[in-house]
Amino acid sequence: MPSWKPMTQEALTEEKIWQGTAVSSGVAHAVVHVLKEDFDEPDAEPITAEQVESEMERWRAALDATHREIEQLKEMVSTEARSAEADIFDTHLLILEDVSIRKQVEKSVREKLICVDAIYYRLMCKHMDALRGLADSYLRERFLDIKDITQRVMRHLRGELLQHPMFDDPVIIVAHDLTPSDTVQLDRSKVLGFAIEMGSGNSHAAIIARSLGLPAVVRMHGIAEDLHSGDPVLLDGNEGLVILNPTPATLSKYRSREQQAEKLEDALHATRHQPAVTTDGFKVQVCANAEFVEEMGDIRDSGAAHVGLFRTEFLYMEDPAGTEDWLAESYTRAVKAIAPGHVTFRTLDIGGDKVDDQIGAEEEPNPFLGWRGIRVSLGRKQMFRRQLRALLRAAAHGPIGIMFPMVCDVGEVRAAKELLAECAQELSEEGYPPPKQVDIGAMIEIPSAALTADLIAAEVDFFSLGTNDLVQYTLAVDRLNERVADLYSPTHPAVLRLIGLTVEAARRAGIRVCICGEMAADVEVLPLLLGLGLDELSVSAGQISRVKHAIRRLNAAECAKIVEDCRHLGCPKMILERSRAIAQRLYPDLFE
Repeated sequence: MPSWKPMTQEALTEEKIWQGTAVSSGVAHAVVHVLKEDFDEPDAEPITAEQVESEMERWRAALDATHREIEQLKEMVSTEARSAEADIFDTHLLILEDVSIRKQVEKSVREKLICVDAIYYRLMCKHMDALRGLADSYLRERFLDIKDITQRVMRHLRGELLQHPMFDDPVIIVAHDLTPSDTVQLDRSKVLGFAIEMGSGNSHAAIIARSLGLPAVVRMHGIAEDLHSGDPVLLDGNEGLVILNPTPATLSKYRSREQQAEKLEDALHATRHQPAVTTDGFKVQVCANAEFVEEMGDIRDSGAAHVGLFRTEFLYMEDPAGTEDWLAESYTRAVKAIAPGHVTFRTLDIGGDKVDDQIGAEEEPNPFLGWRGIRVSLGRKQMFRRQLRALLRAAAHGPIGIMFPMVCDVGEVRAAKELLAECAQELSEEGYPPPKQVDIGAMIEIPSAALTADLIAAEVDFFSLGTNDLVQYTLAVDRLNERVADLYSPTHPAVLRLIGLTVEAARRAGIRVCICGEMAADVEVLPLLLGLGLDELSVSAGQISRVKHAIRRLNAAECAKIVEDCRHLGCPKMILERSRAIAQRLYPDLFE
């Protein structure tokens, strides 16, 4: 239960605001409960050779107890509505059962004659350190998976029982970070939202908050120290704010906003299946991004034309050793659910992270300028063939797209296509039914790919612009590094020129071009995207109706003129302001 902190009347009326990053929309008003960290390093106590076996038995017992706990947690959330959470615990079991970790721990205990607590802790911290600073937000969140597992095992080694708070009244959880098991074991009927010091849009707090329809804000630096259990706050998951001691005027303002937001959402929902056509008759395909097969029902209901990006690495994380049959079955479920629409699958986009020993064991000085994306797939052809064969088998049940990530030149595309052709021939000879339709695509995420888009276009049926990485690689800016985050700008002239070159190359080759990065869902820059010639956008299912609504109020010819007028501007902020002004004038309701 929250421990209430006595406060003076003056303190109760003093409003204070923290700004973070919004990752799940909504507003909540309640007292906070602060979860404190508990992750202490054990002493490296020496043991004798005769004690090694007893240490190993104690450690295996801790692993077994942890395994049982995770299975119980998974069972608690194994419903269709909470499938994303169940997938998280599948990942935890894979980490817990990692054979290489078990072998390393046993080897180190025998050779160093140090208690297993210290050996296991240090090894897992090494894995966590390798993930902590990565640029990719999804893979960096695997740090939290490993930390969660390590905490559980260490608690069992120490013989401690887990203690999780239960609440008499509704609360907003405040924490440095939040593990899946922390969240599952909370009495979530009393949890109204999350404010987390760390994290990103791909964090577990964000995933779980969205699945529960709760507001969440991350990157709230220092808030776990500044707030105390029992403090009254208002959590704004739309603007990324936490407001301590909100005044009556603030609460009244938010009540009015909530009523307006509900009306807008109802109106958008009613038009979600209508086509996205500009005022001058330019039709835009608005598609959905997906990570899990279980999302297909929501995507069909969202008004999406197709699935423009299915991230296959989420299935890989669920079972890195998954068989071709299992992959084919999973992909087929997605295809059947969307047919007659098509699903565009991005082949495995992972690597450089060392989450799984199957990817590689050698450390890289800069993983995200190293072995990742299509480079990993072409370097591990057996794994790549398994995925390609599974995708081709799924294509017998409906049209699909297969696109290759992190392409840097036309040679990589040709090599991937050759392997795909070999797989198709094998499946034909083995008697599998032929694919209905398979379009081949290349993701344009690296400047070299955009600059040689004319060469790549001759080899593919479509382009997909991954703007998250394109901006990052073009500007040499890690958008999650706070020291340089202000320099991360999708409206930088260099980024817009690369997008323009890609679109022009696609038009000359007669192929379609889609944009599937976060930029596609940003209604402030939508005038620029239409002006550059983008005719297909892929966004999260929850953004479909908003993006369609904005497109219906834009004029494609006027958008093209805006882009032309911005060509002489060298300042990203000035370009953004031009685009934002048009957006706010034509669809102000999306900004209220």
